[in-house]
Amino acid sequence: MNTNNFKTWDDLEKKVNEMGGDGKEVVTAMKEHYELYGEELYLWLAGLYDAEIGGFYYSNSGRDNEPFLPDIESTEQATNILLGSGLINDTTDLPEKMREGVAAFAKSLLDPEDGYIYHPQWGKDINDSRRGRDLTWAKQLEKQYRFTLPYPTALDRLAKTERTESEESVLAEHLRSPEALVAYLDKLDWQGDAYYAGNMIAAQALQIVAAGLTDTAVNYLNEKQNPDTGLWGERQGYYAINALLKISGAYTTFKSVFPNAMKAARSAIECLTSDEKCLTCCYHYNAWFSLTNIRELLNNYGGEEGKREAKEILEELIRTAPETIRATRKKVLAFAKPDGGFSYLPHCSTGF
Repeated sequence: MNTNNFKTWDDLEKKVNEMGGDGKEVVTAMKEHYELYGEELYLWLAGLYDAEIGGFYYSNSGRDNEPFLPDIESTEQATNILLGSGLINDTTDLPEKMREGVAAFAKSLLDPEDGYIYHPQWGKDINDSRRGRDLTWAKQLEKQYRFTLPYPTALDRLAKTERTESEESVLAEHLRSPEALVAYLDKLDWQGDAYYAGNMIAAQALQIVAAGLTDTAVNYLNEKQNPDTGLWGERQGYYAINALLKISGAYTTFKSVFPNAMKAARSAIECLTSDEKCLTCCYHYNAWFSLTNIRELLNNYGGEEGKREAKEILEELIRTAPETIRATRKKVLAFAKPDGGFSYLPHCSTGF
């Protein structure tokens, strides 16, 4: 249930009551949480935009430092904050010059040779995750800002049934056949570092789909999942939920049934109110968004049983909302900064 769908607090209170929750307490908790986000947040966000380049910086401390020039992921995430917070309903609400700047920035990063996104500050010496994530962000910006990338992307090239020798030569080897993909995934540490492994497959999910390897990836993930917990890897708590966020996102891209969804959802719900320390500002977000992914997967691909389970998850979230919202607020506070923004780590923007 997205609170942006309600025009007034009274509407939200009424809906929560209808669903068996305590509407008054939920609204009170939400108002307390919203106090974290004032006008200063948007001033901070505006300060991240570079009008000359057309993109957003990752942090204000990164300004005037070449390794931290504006990047496409920060630009996409800033756009999502503007849209998700309700400040704008559509990117057309932004000034035309800004929209044109973002479009020009994204277009300038697309390499005509291999169809991937590369930044001047990092060059082409980047890992598969960075390459996949940046291509994903470029495609999302293309949709949000309604422009067309100037060359065929790697996704376009992977989707071609017949490729020239030069086209084939620039494609990643692990995306050329089911056997190659399995061999690539086998090199990842799915037990000890499921977050890293999950991130690698999620970052490349669009490419896997374009290459026609969706079934291979889904079958592989299904085999690696712990059926007793619905999670991946030997670690528990937030680390396991961070991996769940990545992997559930991959299932969403694959448009596939998510096995043992209720068990995974319960693990995520437990993390919402746990006393485990959040090492980054992503931890609490990942738990909530994992639940969003799981409910979407159940509703879209789980049949009638999936819809019933998605409803059950929502009802539990409604019942526990006052507690989980207040617990989340407390965790978010650890990353709040005087300028209205939030840092990635409790005391600084990066670990470098």
